[in-house]
Amino acid sequence: MKTWLATMSLAACVLTGCQSSRAMPPVQVGVSTRNNCYSLLHQLLDEQKDVSMLRFIKPEHADVKKLVKQIATTSGAGAALLEKFAADDPTLNLNDIRLPPGETATRDSIASTKEKELLGQTGDKFELTLLLTQTEALSYAWHLAEVAAKNEPQPDRARSLSGIGADMDSLYHQVFVLLLSKTGSPATNSSATNSISSQAVSASTNSVPNFQTLIIDPSAMPVDAGTATLIIGALQRTDGVYLGNYQIKVFPYFTKNENGTLAINVSDESLAMINQGKVAAITGTATTSGIGGKSRPIEATATPADINRGNLNLWFMAGTRKMTFEPAYHFAGNNETVALTKTDAIQP
Repeated sequence: MKTWLATMSLAACVLTGCQSSRAMPPVQVGVSTRNNCYSLLHQLLDEQKDVSMLRFIKPEHADVKKLVKQIATTSGAGAALLEKFAADDPTLNLNDIRLPPGETATRDSIASTKEKELLGQTGDKFELTLLLTQTEALSYAWHLAEVAAKNEPQPDRARSLSGIGADMDSLYHQVFVLLLSKTGSPATNSSATNSISSQAVSASTNSVPNFQTLIIDPSAMPVDAGTATLIIGALQRTDGVYLGNYQIKVFPYFTKNENGTLAINVSDESLAMINQGKVAAITGTATTSGIGGKSRPIEATATPADINRGNLNLWFMAGTRKMTFEPAYHFAGNNETVALTKTDAIQP
């Protein structure tokens, strides 16, 4: 019973984006704004990654469960990416949580109210409360990422933050449309609502079926007196995440070879951008195989040549080395996927 209550308390905090205040020493204004945005965003994403725990407490319909799982996965990848940035940059502080006392007290009151509601609700009422609180958390994360990007002087990190913001924006719209469908409200009550519904429906009906399978070509980069080749198997999209396997072959240092699983977060909105020929920033996670496998955040920028193909600029850190690959990509049907998957293990 204590575990159940503790999890529900965590869920209430997750759903409302609550943060506690903490005294921090004064810092320069520009760095202060950046660090505060990063800290608030990281704490919210770190909490949101656990929102799928609710499925162990309260039953949900399949559509709600699927969307909540996508929110948790995307938030977890975003939190890991921010942690990587902080590990690489000693001036980036993820503990700079500074809120006025009145704001802190208000958030605590909201969290307490939501906790009581969640504890006392079941069925459709519980799902509606869950979706309503998710619109609040996702909207906050979306705008936090945008402000953080504007205050980030490093172009690569700013693009990544914009990508996180786009993912949160897309998830917010998906939750909003699902909420409308649950309440039976027509999506044409206002021009704003109609716009949101049209964006989400367009992304889910026009983009997703054409982008179900992602093929990324092998790509190589030079290392000390050798070459590292990245080989990625066919990636299948599930809940907004492309999932598959990868290998890194290091010639002639074969003991440094590795393999594992790859999860690349590509929201419906990002797919729609690619569909329109626009550059899209995406994030993901690579996890090495075996006992004690380690996860590392990855970043990529997709530059489409047309609706079906284009080029990626993909990078991640291996120790202190930045590994950058620039493979071509294309979207394919199931027949082509089978053929390419069989050749993925060929030694480069």
